[in-house]
Amino acid sequence: MNYIQTQKFSDVYVSCKTMMPFHRNTISALNVLVYMMKAKTQKMNSKQKLASTLNRAYGTKVSYGLTSYGDLVQLDVRFQFVRPDWIEDKCYLDKIKDIMDEVLFHSVLDEENFKESVYLLKNRLLAQMDDPANLSCMYAFDMAHDKHSISIPVQGSLKDLETLTLDDVKKVYTLYMEMAKHFYICGYVTDELYDYIDGLDSHCAFISERTLLPVVETSYKTFEKDIAQTCISQVYSTGVDISSSDYEAELLLNSILGQSQKNLMFDEIREKNSLCYSISSSIIRFDGALLIHTGVNRKDVTKVLNLIETQIDRLLNMDYDDRYLEIAKMDYKDRIISGLDHAQSLIAQAFLDDLLHRQLMPEQRIERIMKVTKDDISRVALRLNLASVAIVAEKENEL
Repeated sequence: MNYIQTQKFSDVYVSCKTMMPFHRNTISALNVLVYMMKAKTQKMNSKQKLASTLNRAYGTKVSYGLTSYGDLVQLDVRFQFVRPDWIEDKCYLDKIKDIMDEVLFHSVLDEENFKESVYLLKNRLLAQMDDPANLSCMYAFDMAHDKHSISIPVQGSLKDLETLTLDDVKKVYTLYMEMAKHFYICGYVTDELYDYIDGLDSHCAFISERTLLPVVETSYKTFEKDIAQTCISQVYSTGVDISSSDYEAELLLNSILGQSQKNLMFDEIREKNSLCYSISSSIIRFDGALLIHTGVNRKDVTKVLNLIETQIDRLLNMDYDDRYLEIAKMDYKDRIISGLDHAQSLIAQAFLDDLLHRQLMPEQRIERIMKVTKDDISRVALRLNLASVAIVAEKENEL
């Protein structure tokens, strides 16, 4: 268990993280399971009773998340509640412990809950299919490499829901119960609550499994849809593992290219040439991939794609003002420092260090960022390989 003891927060934040295999044939069942876990437990056997129980425990909050980490997916159950030493109610600790026990270990997996959860997930997926931005990303990931985990939609798929059964979800739940549980506490708890949560922890090291997106021949495809704006998603393999000495250079390359407050793509393509409505880049760090997403007019697609390549060439050739690198470094430094005042950021960083079997102090992370040079970024840019281009385009006007 990882206890980040601090008095700076009025609430306590507890996260139970469970790493599970990330497989295409189980991810939809896992998403349905999360909906079922949210709905009710054995004692809190309705949404109304669940909400009422949380309110009586001084507004305790419970939330859930599914996040992929390379070849693994994490089911994260998060609790937020008022510090026990601030509550005079002698039953308060028992209420918190009972809520945690019910939510984590006593879900109700019945047919009624299953059907409702499938319905909710289906509606969410249908809404995502109507979003051209989301659709282009999904297509680009699928096209990047059909045998790599990047092609698996972490939100599940409509096709899988057609044949999914309650037994499928129960099998995933059994696996979830068997997998190691890793607990994180941020805030201040009493010895009694610490001992209780520590007793739930599996007390074993994290297993990290990931495979970098390989260099492949570029897949390029256009999908027409009745929309007002074309969306382009491009996936590049980076060849950089998150534990690599080049990782900080990759982060800064991404910032300068399309994430920082001042970046090449926005300045050149949006501001200077007025060729796109939006443009940004992001790192998919456990897959060794870079995503570029753009909103454009269909007639400008080719111009925009050429200009994106030009900005990557500028990074490769170190043909950009030093100010871009300085701003990117300051952005990351500010992000690291501001994260120290947010409980979820502290937990996320502690988890990342545990997953990678390292311990990095904030000062060390800042030092690594500050040491990155243009040469380092150029070396990373040289390894970029365009894996896929997915374009969800507005239909061309018929004459």
